[in-house]
Amino acid sequence: MQQETRKAASIDAAPTDPDAFLLWASQRPREDGKFELSRGRVRRTMINASRGHTRVCSNLMGELLRLLDRDRFDIGANDFAVRTPFGIRSPDIVVDQASSDGRQLETATPLFIAEVLSPSTADADFTEKLEEYSSIPSLGTYLICSQDEPRAWYWSRQADGAWPGKPTEIAGREGVVPLGGLAIELSMAAIFRGIPDAPTLG
Repeated sequence: MQQETRKAASIDAAPTDPDAFLLWASQRPREDGKFELSRGRVRRTMINASRGHTRVCSNLMGELLRLLDRDRFDIGANDFAVRTPFGIRSPDIVVDQASSDGRQLETATPLFIAEVLSPSTADADFTEKLEEYSSIPSLGTYLICSQDEPRAWYWSRQADGAWPGKPTEIAGREGVVPLGGLAIELSMAAIFRGIPDAPTLG
Protein backbone atom coordinates (compact mmCIF):
# COMPACT_ATOMS: atom_id res chain seq x y z
CA MET A 1 0.00 0.00 0.00
CA GLN A 2 2.82 2.42 0.86
CA GLN A 3 4.46 1.69 -2.50
CA GLU A 4 1.21 2.42 -4.41
CA THR A 5 0.76 5.64 -2.41
CA ARG A 6 4.31 6.71 -3.25
CA LYS A 7 3.76 6.02 -6.97
CA ALA A 8 0.49 7.94 -7.04
CA ALA A 9 2.15 10.87 -5.30
CA SER A 10 5.00 10.89 -7.81
CA ILE A 11 2.56 11.41 -10.69
CA ASP A 12 0.74 14.16 -8.80
CA ALA A 13 4.06 15.95 -8.38
CA ALA A 14 5.06 15.63 -12.04
CA PRO A 15 5.52 18.92 -13.92
CA THR A 16 3.56 19.45 -17.13
CA ASP A 17 6.07 21.75 -18.80
CA PRO A 18 7.84 19.48 -21.35
CA ASP A 19 11.39 20.54 -20.41
CA ALA A 20 10.74 20.20 -16.69
CA PHE A 21 8.93 16.90 -17.27
CA LEU A 22 11.90 15.42 -19.16
CA LEU A 23 14.24 16.23 -16.30
CA TRP A 24 11.76 14.93 -13.71
CA ALA A 25 11.12 11.67 -15.61
CA SER A 26 14.85 11.04 -16.08
CA GLN A 27 15.31 11.16 -12.31
CA ARG A 28 12.58 8.63 -11.43
CA PRO A 29 13.70 5.27 -10.01
CA ARG A 30 13.35 2.45 -12.53
CA GLU A 31 10.83 0.67 -10.34
CA ASP A 32 8.46 3.65 -10.59
CA GLY A 33 7.81 2.73 -14.22
CA LYS A 34 7.85 4.80 -17.40
CA PHE A 35 6.08 8.15 -17.75
CA GLU A 36 4.71 10.12 -20.69
CA LEU A 37 3.30 13.63 -20.97
CA SER A 38 0.38 14.16 -23.34
CA ARG A 39 -2.00 17.11 -23.55
CA GLY A 40 -1.07 18.40 -20.11
CA ARG A 41 -1.52 15.03 -18.40
CA VAL A 42 1.21 12.74 -17.07
CA ARG A 43 0.63 9.02 -17.47
CA ARG A 44 2.45 5.96 -16.26
CA THR A 45 2.96 3.21 -18.83
CA MET A 46 3.83 -0.43 -18.36
CA ILE A 47 7.37 -1.63 -17.84
CA ASN A 48 6.73 -5.38 -17.61
CA ALA A 49 6.00 -6.35 -21.22
CA SER A 50 4.84 -9.76 -22.41
CA ARG A 51 7.21 -12.13 -24.18
CA GLY A 52 5.45 -11.49 -27.50
CA HIS A 53 5.76 -7.72 -27.11
CA THR A 54 9.43 -8.04 -26.21
CA ARG A 55 10.08 -10.39 -29.13
CA VAL A 56 8.54 -8.08 -31.74
CA CYS A 57 10.46 -5.10 -30.33
CA SER A 58 13.69 -7.11 -30.40
CA ASN A 59 13.04 -8.21 -33.99
CA LEU A 60 12.41 -4.63 -35.08
CA MET A 61 15.53 -3.40 -33.34
CA GLY A 62 17.63 -6.19 -34.82
CA GLU A 63 16.47 -5.48 -38.38
CA LEU A 64 17.01 -1.74 -38.04
CA LEU A 65 20.49 -2.27 -36.63
CA ARG A 66 21.26 -4.62 -39.51
CA LEU A 67 19.89 -2.42 -42.30
CA LEU A 68 20.75 1.12 -41.24
CA ASP A 69 24.10 2.90 -41.21
CA ARG A 70 24.70 3.45 -37.50
CA ASP A 71 27.06 6.33 -38.24
CA ARG A 72 24.09 8.17 -39.75
CA PHE A 73 21.18 6.99 -37.58
CA ASP A 74 20.47 6.43 -33.91
CA ILE A 75 18.07 3.59 -33.11
CA GLY A 76 16.43 3.75 -29.70
CA ALA A 77 14.13 1.67 -27.56
CA ASN A 78 11.35 2.89 -25.29
CA ASP A 79 13.61 4.70 -22.84
CA PHE A 80 14.37 7.43 -25.39
CA ALA A 81 11.75 10.18 -25.55
CA VAL A 82 10.13 11.90 -28.53
CA ARG A 83 8.89 15.47 -28.25
CA THR A 84 5.59 16.13 -30.00
CA PRO A 85 3.47 19.30 -30.18
CA PHE A 86 1.32 17.64 -27.50
CA GLY A 87 4.05 16.64 -25.03
CA ILE A 88 6.59 13.86 -24.55
CA ARG A 89 6.17 10.23 -25.67
CA SER A 90 8.44 7.20 -25.36
CA PRO A 91 7.78 4.95 -28.37
CA ASP A 92 8.75 1.29 -28.39
CA ILE A 93 11.18 1.99 -31.27
CA VAL A 94 12.44 5.28 -32.69
CA VAL A 95 14.97 6.10 -35.43
CA ASP A 96 16.59 9.52 -35.50
CA GLN A 97 19.51 11.19 -37.21
CA ALA A 98 22.73 10.38 -35.36
CA SER A 99 23.79 12.99 -32.81
CA SER A 100 27.10 13.56 -31.07
CA ASP A 101 25.26 14.73 -27.93
CA GLY A 102 25.26 11.60 -25.80
CA ARG A 103 23.48 13.39 -22.93
CA GLN A 104 20.41 14.22 -25.00
CA LEU A 105 17.17 12.99 -23.38
CA GLU A 106 14.82 13.32 -26.35
CA THR A 107 14.42 14.06 -30.05
CA ALA A 108 11.99 16.36 -31.80
CA THR A 109 12.98 15.08 -35.26
CA PRO A 110 12.31 11.32 -35.42
CA LEU A 111 12.33 9.69 -38.84
CA PHE A 112 10.56 6.43 -37.91
CA ILE A 113 8.44 5.38 -34.94
CA ALA A 114 7.03 1.95 -34.11
CA GLU A 115 4.64 0.87 -31.37
CA VAL A 116 3.82 -2.74 -30.47
CA LEU A 117 0.25 -3.18 -29.32
CA SER A 118 -0.50 -3.90 -25.68
CA PRO A 119 -4.00 -4.22 -24.19
CA SER A 120 -3.48 -1.06 -22.14
CA THR A 121 -2.25 1.10 -25.03
CA ALA A 122 -3.97 -0.24 -28.16
CA ASP A 123 -6.63 2.48 -28.38
CA ALA A 124 -4.11 5.28 -27.84
CA ASP A 125 -1.71 3.85 -30.45
CA PHE A 126 -4.36 4.23 -33.17
CA THR A 127 -5.80 7.56 -31.99
CA GLU A 128 -3.89 9.91 -29.68
CA LYS A 129 -0.42 8.73 -30.63
CA LEU A 130 -1.27 8.71 -34.34
CA GLU A 131 -2.34 12.36 -34.11
CA GLU A 132 0.71 13.30 -32.07
CA TYR A 133 3.30 11.46 -34.14
CA SER A 134 1.85 12.51 -37.49
CA SER A 135 2.14 16.16 -36.41
CA ILE A 136 5.97 15.84 -36.30
CA PRO A 137 7.24 17.20 -39.65
CA SER A 138 10.34 14.96 -39.78
CA LEU A 139 8.48 11.67 -39.32
CA GLY A 140 8.32 9.53 -42.47
CA THR A 141 6.62 6.35 -41.21
CA TYR A 142 4.58 5.31 -38.18
CA LEU A 143 4.25 1.55 -37.71
CA ILE A 144 1.98 -0.38 -35.33
CA CYS A 145 2.58 -4.10 -34.85
CA SER A 146 0.50 -6.78 -33.18
CA GLN A 147 2.26 -8.86 -30.56
CA ASP A 148 -0.04 -11.87 -31.04
CA GLU A 149 0.11 -12.57 -34.79
CA PRO A 150 1.89 -11.36 -37.95
CA ARG A 151 -0.20 -8.22 -38.55
CA ALA A 152 0.89 -4.61 -38.92
CA TRP A 153 -0.46 -1.20 -39.86
CA TYR A 154 1.62 1.66 -41.18
CA TRP A 155 1.23 5.26 -42.30
CA SER A 156 3.83 6.84 -44.60
CA ARG A 157 4.06 10.53 -45.35
CA GLN A 158 3.17 11.21 -48.98
CA ALA A 159 5.27 13.14 -51.48
CA ASP A 160 3.31 16.34 -50.86
CA GLY A 161 3.89 16.04 -47.11
CA ALA A 162 0.34 14.93 -46.35
CA TRP A 163 -0.41 12.08 -43.96
CA PRO A 164 -2.79 9.34 -45.22
CA GLY A 165 -6.17 9.13 -43.51
CA LYS A 166 -6.02 5.34 -43.22
CA PRO A 167 -3.13 2.95 -42.65
CA THR A 168 -1.90 0.23 -44.94
CA GLU A 169 -2.60 -3.09 -43.23
CA ILE A 170 -0.49 -6.20 -43.83
CA ALA A 171 -1.39 -9.64 -42.48
CA GLY A 172 0.80 -12.73 -42.68
CA ARG A 173 4.50 -13.17 -43.21
CA GLU A 174 4.60 -12.07 -46.82
CA GLY A 175 5.18 -8.48 -47.78
CA VAL A 176 7.32 -5.63 -46.52
CA VAL A 177 6.95 -2.32 -44.72
CA PRO A 178 8.73 0.44 -46.66
CA LEU A 179 10.30 3.10 -44.45
CA GLY A 180 10.00 6.41 -46.23
CA GLY A 181 13.09 8.57 -45.93
CA LEU A 182 15.29 5.70 -44.77
CA ALA A 183 15.43 3.82 -48.09
CA ILE A 184 14.92 0.41 -46.46
CA GLU A 185 12.15 -2.15 -46.12
CA LEU A 186 11.29 -4.29 -43.10
CA SER A 187 10.05 -7.74 -43.99
CA MET A 188 7.01 -9.09 -42.17
CA ALA A 189 8.81 -12.42 -41.76
CA ALA A 190 11.64 -10.70 -39.89
CA ILE A 191 9.41 -8.49 -37.73
CA PHE A 192 7.30 -11.44 -36.59
CA ARG A 193 9.96 -14.11 -36.24
CA GLY A 194 8.90 -16.31 -33.32
CA ILE A 195 5.30 -15.00 -33.26
CA PRO A 196 2.63 -17.62 -34.04
CA ASP A 197 0.41 -17.36 -37.09
CA ALA A 198 -3.14 -16.16 -36.61
CA PRO A 199 -5.58 -18.99 -35.80
CA THR A 200 -7.57 -20.24 -38.78
CA LEU A 201 -11.32 -20.66 -38.66
CA GLY A 202 -12.24 -24.31 -38.96
